[in-house]
Amino acid sequence: MTDTESAITGTPNTVLVVDDNATARWLLSEILSTEGYVVVEAASADQALIILNERPEIRAVVTDIEMPGTLNGLELARRIVAGMPGIAVLLTSGRYLPVTETLPPSTRFMPKPWQAGEILQHLEILFASSKSAPGMATDCEAERRSQKNLREK
Repeated sequence: MTDTESAITGTPNTVLVVDDNATARWLLSEILSTEGYVVVEAASADQALIILNERPEIRAVVTDIEMPGTLNGLELARRIVAGMPGIAVLLTSGRYLPVTETLPPSTRFMPKPWQAGEILQHLEILFASSKSAPGMATDCEAERRSQKNLREK
């Protein structure tokens, strides 16, 4: 099994790419798709939260920090860490350089511009660390499904 595959199902890992810059979002999506990941895209953190609640197969989020809307990438990461613990988060920015201590727990930061190999390496590290907690992804998927069912009632 490769790092692009889920430890639970053996299917390709799904990654949500969040960036308001369409070109940057497209480029990263192409890189990840070429490496075997299933990619979902969002143009804002607000849109990303909606997608995360609708797509329980998402295992990782790569997000820009500075974006328009009610949330930025750091707030998105905080919400993911707090409410969706089975999802790995990689933050990136070309202008904002957060202090490591201000990053949400279990997230990583990589400054832009980045090389394809660097982003893939960071994702592999995040996936490896999430695999070290057995059952986490399954629990996270069940929690998201129950939250979605409650909202639909």
